[in-house]
Amino acid sequence: MSVGRVVVVGAGLAGLRTAEELRRAGFDGELTLIGAEPHLPYDRPPLSKEVVRGERDDVTLKPAEFFEEQRIELRLGAAATGVDTGARTVALADGGAVDYDHLVIATGLVPRRIPGLADLEGVHVLRSFEDAMGLRAEIAPGKTALIVGAGFIGCELAASMRKCGMNVVLIEPQPTPLASVLGERIGGLVARLHREEGVDLRTGVGLTALLGEGRVTGAVLGDGTEVAA
Repeated sequence: MSVGRVVVVGAGLAGLRTAEELRRAGFDGELTLIGAEPHLPYDRPPLSKEVVRGERDDVTLKPAEFFEEQRIELRLGAAATGVDTGARTVALADGGAVDYDHLVIATGLVPRRIPGLADLEGVHVLRSFEDAMGLRAEIAPGKTALIVGAGFIGCELAASMRKCGMNVVLIEPQPTPLASVLGERIGGLVARLHREEGVDLRTGVGLTALLGEGRVTGAVLGDGTEVAA
């Protein structure tokens, strides 16, 4: 089966599985996988667990040989910046462009940043392998981390940091962790587990401001309290 060239934008798990399934289904045309990061497609869930704790470094999903064998062209380290549906081209951040007959967009999400916060060292988001390694470099027993958001990633990070001997303050504007996805009843059980492990969990409160000059030293919460971190 050949229907021209298929371009998949997004070299995460969804993009990789799309390319895999196309080949498995018999597609024998040109197949290109575009990724903003320079890495081969890798697994993100371990970033907030084994990787950030220093227990694992390789989270690659498929070796380079797989893409050669499956005739999947990799365009890595060049983010897609636009699509011209008339000309059927994808523009890349490096100035290049890729033609397509069929386009799959599997770019995933990016961390939501809180507007108006000071730009200080020691403030992290977690989505990429580099983010995880940056966090790992700062983890040490006795330090205090403030985690904003008790969703899956926030809860996993809190558990990982406690396992590494850190003090953890976890704040969440909702009544419980994971309330929007699991409901408040299950969220209440998650809250109890975290508190039993020594996490200073504060719900119903958000982040107002960061403290520090050059590097973060703490934060002001929505209820007016200050937390050193």
